[in-house]
Amino acid sequence: MARIRKEEALNYLRKNLKGLEPGEALDFLCKKRNRIVRISKEKEGFFIKEKGFFEKEFFAKNKEEVLKLAEMAFEREFPRSYMLWVHRRKS
Repeated sequence: MARIRKEEALNYLRKNLKGLEPGEALDFLCKKRNRIVRISKEKEGFFIKEKGFFEKEFFAKNKEEVLKLAEMAFEREFPRSYMLWVHRRKS
């Protein structure tokens, strides 16, 4: 698990999307770890799931869509957070 600043989250995601294989996911969590944005790689695209203030799920076909959806999800789920936990896992 790594700890990153919220401002660096999109850059971290952009760098690590290339290395994700189908079935792997990146979890972004707040400090208390009670809110999460999970971005998992599927064969045909990416699955984005919010769990915390909101319970929403999205599907994106390319990296540009993932980054746009992730930016909106980070703002909704982590409005006052400064630091985030990032965890790479099998989904």
